[in-house]
Amino acid sequence: MIETPLQQLIAGCRRGDGGAQRLLYERYNARLFAVCLRYARDRSEAQDILQDAFLTIYRDLAQFQGYGAFEGWLHRVTLRTALQHLRRKNPLRFAEDFNDLPPEIHNIHPDMELNSEAILQMVQQLPAGYRTVFNLHCVEAWSYPEIAAELGISESSVRSQYTRACKQLRGLVDKLLTGVF
Repeated sequence: MIETPLQQLIAGCRRGDGGAQRLLYERYNARLFAVCLRYARDRSEAQDILQDAFLTIYRDLAQFQGYGAFEGWLHRVTLRTALQHLRRKNPLRFAEDFNDLPPEIHNIHPDMELNSEAILQMVQQLPAGYRTVFNLHCVEAWSYPEIAAELGISESSVRSQYTRACKQLRGLVDKLLTGVF
């Protein structure tokens, strides 16, 4: 049986071949960095998450059995790494009630267009719990029960945080579109 280039790359990484690991990083870092950005407060934090994700990928590559898409497996590892990073950083953050937190509007410039970069900046300004729940539900398409189980909070807290995240994002978008800051 002839191995595909991807299978050869994975085999090289499993053997600890630095060249193969570098190639894997170069091929997938941009896509996985985009995942990290959605959960991080800023680019620096996203870069830290990405670095941890690749360390986990190299360490756990033997667990990839070849069933399903390799990119999907990389995405899941990166997502789990981002969630672990958030838990380590703020272990109680997901259990908190965010009633008293005002929306944070720092980096939205009045002349900014409403594009994917602007939306990403708005999402990054959400409190960690809101941002995580919003991304898991809206971007990753996880159900409320799945999110609740993963974060160790009640389903009603997930619903509440998602609703509040959407409300804050709507407010930020309205302010951007109307130019009222």
